[in-house]
Amino acid sequence: MPTDASLLIVEDHPLYRDGLVQLLTNDKVFSTLRILTAESAETGIRIARQADNLKLIIVDPGLRGLHGAQAISLFCAACEKVPVLALSASEDRREAASALRAGAKAFVSKEVSTEILIETLGKLLEGTLTAGTWITRAGAGLVTDQTAIPLTPRQREILALLCKGHSNKEICLRLELAEVTVKMHVSLVFRALGVANRTQAVAIAHRWGLYTADANDPHFT
Repeated sequence: MPTDASLLIVEDHPLYRDGLVQLLTNDKVFSTLRILTAESAETGIRIARQADNLKLIIVDPGLRGLHGAQAISLFCAACEKVPVLALSASEDRREAASALRAGAKAFVSKEVSTEILIETLGKLLEGTLTAGTWITRAGAGLVTDQTAIPLTPRQREILALLCKGHSNKEICLRLELAEVTVKMHVSLVFRALGVANRTQAVAIAHRWGLYTADANDPHFT
């Protein structure tokens, strides 16, 4: 590891932040890195942009102020080639999915053992961690994959029409379904993708490759 390489920790809880710095400082691999810290996403993004040879960013999605997926997305945009790990007190599936969609390479519970955390960080440094990894307090590695998203064929069909900009009424006419049925499927699509509205659903569909319009698409008109 180059001697000028650095790692950034963005954590607003001083005890946890100091403990994480101590943990990494005492590790054989991470002790070679310059450990940078920030108490807020705003400060962290400024440091990340100015840092030389930044190798890894650790962000608590539960920060005060700018936080969650929005903060992670901004870190990823500011340092496109630097992996971001979300280290969270939450194990909510929707929060994990949101962070991973925003660009975090991994979503890790603060309840995991120090061994698992160090191992995960090491894999990120090496570039060997599968993107989209979610690690719970039990240490189970879960991967978000579009093939594993629980959408039925009908819901995928409706998602495709949402991506084309069709309203519920237009979807009803195209698929010959009752409006209440379409509304139910749309709600289930939102739930499966962990989103709150059509705009977010369409963005995720394109980002995860759930919908790509082409000449063979029956809804490409």
